[in-house]
Amino acid sequence: MNLPNFYFLKEDLLPLMQKHRTSPIVVFDLETNGLNSRSSVLSCSALKLRYQGDTGSSGNTVPDLISGPLREIDAFERYYFSLEPENLSAIRINGLSVNVITEKRAGHDWPPYFRDDRAFESFCLDADLIVAHNIEFDIQFVPFLADRDLFCTMKSNTIRKYPKLSELAAAFRIDVDLNKLHQSAYDTALTALVFEHMVRKILPDLSQGELF
Repeated sequence: MNLPNFYFLKEDLLPLMQKHRTSPIVVFDLETNGLNSRSSVLSCSALKLRYQGDTGSSGNTVPDLISGPLREIDAFERYYFSLEPENLSAIRINGLSVNVITEKRAGHDWPPYFRDDRAFESFCLDADLIVAHNIEFDIQFVPFLADRDLFCTMKSNTIRKYPKLSELAAAFRIDVDLNKLHQSAYDTALTALVFEHMVRKILPDLSQGELF
């Protein structure tokens, strides 16, 4: 298998957007039952975006619809049980106990375990640019994306330290609901909005100073 095509620098973003400007971009986030690469994925959320050029200023809150230079065209959100015992340290952060996951899955016929579900792989089929915050961690759980171009919002916005998603959002003056952090759907929307702000900065008719 080829090595993943990781991109960590702001300077990478312009050629990446030029390369993929006509194809969908997937922004995603996972919540897992621990930090080990063998931990189970408990939730997977993603937004599929398409570049549409500069359409004016977007709001400073996480919207249901990304409405600036990137337009939301599809969304993905599913919850799964863990194959191993509950990791209480992970659950304290993401809140995804067995009871919560059971409630989230009510009325859906999703496979019980992420490893057995091919829906996210299908969702990403037409996207060649994949974006996440700390994407090196997430890609361990979705190796089928390793042959795409992978852009990291975390490592592309640092000099002295890697910023948390909430810190990066605050730097872009995006309002953050601390009670929703570490929920995959919210973190995905926040990452998408951060990425949109980064794209806005490289549009030729905008001139903004560096944040980091």
